[in-house]
Amino acid sequence: MLLDLNEDETLLKGGLEQFANGSLRAKIKPFADRHEFPTDLVKEFLALGFMGTAYDSEYGGGGLGTRGAAIVAETLARTEPGFAAIYLCNSAPMTVIARYGSDEIKKKWLEPLCRGDFIASFGVTEPSGGSDVASIKMRAVEDGDSFVLTGSKVFSTNAGTPLHGISTFVAVTDPELGAKGLSTFVVPVGTPGFKVGKAGRKIGWRIADSVELYLDECRVPKANIIGNRGDGLKQILTTLSIGRILVGATGLGLARKAIDLAKSYGASRKVGGVPIFQNQGLTFPLADALTKIHASELMIRNAACLADSDRPFRLETSMAKLFATETASEVADIALQVHGGYGAFEEFDVSSLPGEARVLRILEGTSEIQRLVIGRELSA
Repeated sequence: MLLDLNEDETLLKGGLEQFANGSLRAKIKPFADRHEFPTDLVKEFLALGFMGTAYDSEYGGGGLGTRGAAIVAETLARTEPGFAAIYLCNSAPMTVIARYGSDEIKKKWLEPLCRGDFIASFGVTEPSGGSDVASIKMRAVEDGDSFVLTGSKVFSTNAGTPLHGISTFVAVTDPELGAKGLSTFVVPVGTPGFKVGKAGRKIGWRIADSVELYLDECRVPKANIIGNRGDGLKQILTTLSIGRILVGATGLGLARKAIDLAKSYGASRKVGGVPIFQNQGLTFPLADALTKIHASELMIRNAACLADSDRPFRLETSMAKLFATETASEVADIALQVHGGYGAFEEFDVSSLPGEARVLRILEGTSEIQRLVIGRELSA
């Protein structure tokens, strides 16, 4: 069946659950309360090798593809959605390097990322651009054996943390070609002209720092271009499509966490001497939630299977991302409602879930963008 895990996936999930239900569950709450990046927990996670789950064993990865990556995101999110965010935002630069980079770039950057030597960030969105990736303004000007990059990116998660080693940036190399004049570059942290802004406090992904990045005449060798010059837009679209699967999987894990918390609280809570789960006003919404969670899992697994088989998958990823993240918001709200007044207090884990879920409906393409993508099929 589609949801059956093979032997390698079963081992992966078991190892992830050991980490998630052990160190992560025991130690993460103070970091979330303080909106603080959990450096030592991330180091522990990196040492276990999970960052390389999706990528070829030739470069130190686990070889489990998008299916495996979705298992990682879901399992982490069921304990702490923000930790899944650290993982999936590191996956975006790894994916563009793995899919489009030369063997030299893969050995230089993908291998240490798979080993967990450092983490990376993805620089696509700009202050004036939002969802319109074709309007990117960051420039990369050829100069001898180098490119000189100038411009800024926003919402770069993982950047500026103690473990940040590289970022990938999409920039304009050939402005006369419009959207076909974009290229992608690896820029190591510490390159002169590479500056990091201050992390802001968010309603979700509280432990995953997101910052603005500035490149001021930042010079990198031509060898740092990923793939072919001018392929940036194609690379963005494919990488975002893979990312949508992982965001959907994060929503799936979050929805399951919400159900877990609702069941735990509702099992012993009585109103008027009657357990609250005997009230159809609660059980019917939760029954609908379980149904949508199952449907989300099927859609995510299907999209991941398509991505791993090199078949067209962008439509399916948009549908999976849209459905799973909208479901996550709905289930988080239901779970909070089950808790009644206690759900409003930060001491209860359920209180953070609506904000965590709300973020998922924005990144990697808003719900509205997903509907646009899906809607185009009506006139195709």
